[in-house]
Parts: sequence; structure tokens; C-alpha cells
Amino acid sequence: MRKIDTLPIGYSDVKSVIETGYYVDKTRYAQALIEKRNPIFIARPRRFGKSLFINTLATICRGDKEIFKDYHIGKPENGYQWKKYPIIKIDFSGVSNNTPEELSSSIKIVLKEIAFSYSIKMEDATVKDTLRSLVAQLINLADTIENKENTKSIYQSKIVVLIDEYDAPIVNLTKGSDLEQSNIKVMKDFFMTLKSLNEYFQLTFITGVSKFSLSDVFSGANHLSDLTIDKSAAAMFGYTEQELLEVFSDHISMVTNLWSEDIGQPMTKETVMQAITTHYNGYKFYEKGPSVYNPWSTLHFFKEGKKADYWYESGSPTMLINQMLADPDRFELDDLPIDAYRHELMYTGSRNEISLKALMFQTGYLTIESYESSTGVYKLKFPNQEVEKAFTQTIQDALERRMKDYFISTQDQIKSALQAKDIESFIIAINIAFASIPYYITSKTEKDYHSNLHMLLYGLNCLDGINSHVASESPSSRGRADIVLTIGSIVYIIEIKYKSNGKIALQQIKENCYYISYLWKAKEIILLGINFDQETKSIDSWASETVNREELIKQMNT
Repeated sequence: MRKIDTLPIGYSDVKSVIETGYYVDKTRYAQALIEKRNPIFIARPRRFGKSLFINTLATICRGDKEIFKDYHIGKPENGYQWKKYPIIKIDFSGVSNNTPEELSSSIKIVLKEIAFSYSIKMEDATVKDTLRSLVAQLINLADTIENKENTKSIYQSKIVVLIDEYDAPIVNLTKGSDLEQSNIKVMKDFFMTLKSLNEYFQLTFITGVSKFSLSDVFSGANHLSDLTIDKSAAAMFGYTEQELLEVFSDHISMVTNLWSEDIGQPMTKETVMQAITTHYNGYKFYEKGPSVYNPWSTLHFFKEGKKADYWYESGSPTMLINQMLADPDRFELDDLPIDAYRHELMYTGSRNEISLKALMFQTGYLTIESYESSTGVYKLKFPNQEVEKAFTQTIQDALERRMKDYFISTQDQIKSALQAKDIESFIIAINIAFASIPYYITSKTEKDYHSNLHMLLYGLNCLDGINSHVASESPSSRGRADIVLTIGSIVYIIEIKYKSNGKIALQQIKENCYYISYLWKAKEIILLGINFDQETKSIDSWASETVNREELIKQMNT
């Protein structure tokens, strides 16, 4: 029964989500996990409902039966035996990790807060000893304990452990740094202690964005059942189309009416669903499983009534970008779809060795398109239009930051070369800049090289000063010059070619007389044709010529 009738955007408390009337029932998965008792790990992209699912598990294991009376686990015919378990629930994204001492202290504070909630007193100790002590005392709650209403509550002798964002204290740290290694030691002490206590747990459920940090915090994660690409977890997170139609049918109708008003003619629900599918569906976590919709983006779509890149706007993938920029030569990304094997998708080794496709899969930028059982090959693709655009935009943003840093450090050198008309030094600087761009975001067309070079010269403000200006596609009577660069008393007219020749680019400037409109501005005019090589992604040939202004003006006046 609906009580609030509002979309649960940003909610991670299942009781509140249910009260909105828009809870997508995932309790059948929770029931299976609790009853099977296996220690579980699962990786899913950010903003995919992991925290909400962990809260769902916690709420069920607290014995809050009434909350779920209208859902799968609450129906008597489904046979769930409602029991009350002590719960150790930790969200590692909320712990402090600026130093290993701070990390240890923060973990102990969380453990003590859990103890306090069960009226347990804890002595100050190491992280390992604090965890062991907490587990030992929670087991004793199998007897009776008095709650706030002075009634008796019976706890089971097994404990439920729920860990969210397990690798948050290390995943965004610089690989190999002292801080990363020190924090790994703290996290390893915690998780290895947790592993040693597994016999006391009804359920251990660990989740995060990626898998490859598992080897850092576990000395082998062989006790965990990994459900990342398992059939049983194919739709544990995200919305299936059936769930979308059942739970959000009124919002689909609302958007249909809104779009109909906007265009002044009737639209169908099928048209709206097609738009949602194209932009937000397409994630597949098991080769034969259903594709699912991104819950964060879908909810925002219903709220705003328009397509937008909500997932991208919610936060950039720092881990992915840092890895890509730290060692670009390690990554290979061919035209999609690309091939991958299971061991790559389930990679848990060093961050120094992970491939780009494995990292992109684990962070939600690639998903399973198909699987060939005879070869064991998975085909990977972008899940949908939003993710493809998000990846492109993320890389472009990172590129701009990287190029800005480069040009700030070499600004004086570049300006001096241009002012001195030292074309060779200018070309060298440009080639160094393009060499620092990872190949998978290097331009593949003449237009792309044009855009990137313009960005370097203009968007990054490397030519500051009132007498400096950069124009792109500058028009003339016979066409458009690619770039016109004014610095001081000099005008550079630049034509860019790809897989051609610098002399051909220069000849195009001359034949089309791109310089005519600048003859009367009392500027020195330098024509520069450059060509980018397909293999090296750098300028392999260039040709320049200084315009004889006086001679040209004389010819034009006769």
C-alpha cells in the first residue's frame, strides 16, 4: 500500500523505499542467500542498489517480518523462517583512511558502535582483537537479552556479516604508495580475521564496485562464493523490464503524457519504453540472464521526464581513470564488441596487470553481449547509450585535465617558440603533448586531431594575454582555415591533415587564400601545414611559409 508516493531516489533504507510504494522486490534473492549460508562476494557498478540490498538483508535478519508482508519473503507459502540474528554491518566508504592509524581507529569505532547497539562493552584493542571480541560476545546473545521495551528477544547463535564497499579504503589510492600498502595491511588484518571466524556466521555478504582488490585484502578469497557473473544473481541488482512495468507503470504513463504535450501529438508507452531501454537498459551479468536497467538513471528519468546522463553526473569513475592514465600502454580496447575470457572478467590480481576490458567490465562500462560456449569467449559491449557517452565524456574530461597540466608546465616554452617563429620547437611540443594521450583516446580522424589541437591551444588558456587569440574553422571567401592562431604581432594559419602530408596541407592554405583577410591587419602571417601519422599519432611532416604581405597587397591592387 502506498503511503508517500514519491520516487526513492538516493534511499538506502528498505523500509523507507517500501513506504514510497516503489519498491522493486528483491527479497527472494535475500531469502536464498540467508538460507544457503554461503559466504558471498558480488561486484556491481556504482549506483546499482548495493547499499539498499545490504539494508534489506539487515532488516530481514533483524526479524522485521511486518515490513515485508506484501513481498516474496513475507508470504507464508515461500517458507522463510523468521529468525533474529546479531548483525555486523560495515560500510567501508564511511571509514576514515587518510593514514593507516586513522583507518584502524575508524574501524574500531565502527565495531564498538555495533557492540554498543547490543549493550556490549568493548575494551580498546587492535582491529583483529576488537573484531574477535565482538564476535564472541554476539554469539552469547543466543541467550536472552532485554530490549528497550523490557521484553525478551531471542537471538540465533549465528551472526550475519554485511560489508559494503569493502575496498573503499584502498581502491582510489596510488598503486604502490606507502599509504596504499599500509592501508592494505590494516584491511588484510580485518578480513583475514573475518575469514577465520566464518564458522560463527549464518551469512557473510561482501560487495563493492570491483573485484581486483580482493587479492589485496584476502590471502586468497577461496572461501567466498563469487556471484558476480553467476546465474543466481543475474537480476539481484537493477530492474528487469517486467519489474519496471509492474512497479513504475504510472510513471511510464506520466512521461508518455508529458512527451505528448511537448510535441503536440499522442505518443505511446511503447515509444517511451524504447527510449528508456536504449538509454538505460542493457546490463547483463550472466550470459543467459535478463538484461537490467540502471536503477539510478531510471528513477531520475521518471522524476525529470527526460533523457539525460544521470549515472555519469552522479560521479566520475576515479579508479578507472587513474588506472588508465597511470599506465596507458597496458590497456587495449579494440572496436566493440571485444572478446574476453571468464578469468579476465573475474580478475582478482594486481591492479598493475588488469586489462582495460576487465576493469571496464567490473566498473560497469562494459557488459556481456553474448557467450560462445565452444570457445569460452564472452563478447563485451557498452550496455547502453548513456554509458557509451559517459565513457567518452569521462575520458575527454581526463584528457583535458592532463593536457592542461602539461601545457601549464610548458607554457613559457610554447609561447617562446611561437613568438620566435621557431616552428620546429612548436611541433616538438605538440608531439610530446599528443604522445602523453593514451592511444585508446587518441584521435582517429582528421576532425578529431583538429579538435584536440584546438583544445590544447585555446581551451587550456596556454596563450594568455590580450594579444592572443585562437579561432577554429575560421571562415574566408574560399573556405575555412582549421585554426587561426594570433599571438602578439604574428598570425599563424594552420591546416591539419591526417594520413597525408604537411606540404599538401600548406598548399591547401595557399590555394584557398585563407590569409587574405589578415593582410590588412598589419600582422606577420605564417602558413603552417601539418600532418598526423596514423601509426605514431604524432605530426610526421610539416611545412611552413611566411606570407610576403607587401608583395601580395601590391598584386591585389594592380
